[in-house]
Amino acid sequence: MKITTDKIISIIAHDLKDPLSAIAGISDILIHNWVDFSDDEKMDILNEIRDTSDATYKMLNDLLDWNKKLNAYSAPERKVFNAGEGIRRLVKTKAMNLKRKSIRLENRIPVELMVKGDLNMFEAIFRNLLGNAIKSCNEGGSVNITADRSDSFYRFCIADDGIGMTHRQIDILFSRAGNTSRKSLPSSYGNGFGLILCKDFIEMQGGQLWAESEEGKGTRVYFTFPASDL
Repeated sequence: MKITTDKIISIIAHDLKDPLSAIAGISDILIHNWVDFSDDEKMDILNEIRDTSDATYKMLNDLLDWNKKLNAYSAPERKVFNAGEGIRRLVKTKAMNLKRKSIRLENRIPVELMVKGDLNMFEAIFRNLLGNAIKSCNEGGSVNITADRSDSFYRFCIADDGIGMTHRQIDILFSRAGNTSRKSLPSSYGNGFGLILCKDFIEMQGGQLWAESEEGKGTRVYFTFPASDL
């Protein structure tokens, strides 16, 4: 499957929306409540804005570099990379979104976990799934990230305790149904086409994507990705 320019633009737009929205939101709070914050609190917020901005800028550059590579080769890379470090970097870009909703995130991925495939596709997949989990959570909710190995693949899981979905909604979410059917999806998933793109990317690496959910109790999204032999 060829990655089109339209898909790259869609990924960039999707991945920039959350961190930029978080920066705008926390900046607005700081501006309108300046006198209510102590100097230490102001510095903490400004540091969060800086860290999120730095992580987002790096993410944008990585996506643009990826676009250049795809234009040159139009095929996913097959390289060994450190997924553990990549996931920790991605979590940083969501720090302000997590704080705004008081969501507890537990990342149990070992920092040395190595996989083999296209790094940019992996990060695009993870950003999308983690963003959906955060949006699905209620105030004070929780998100857990885990992985276990099965033969030549790692199985990653992003679990939330949010609004959950019906079996019918899950079927629609992973189908290529038209816009009319997809209107029944939870608002946290938008039109759900980002997840379809994730599914395409995962299948290009030889993996699978699926979900388990219970309405009102949360969702667990799983995907498999090739493990490194190193």
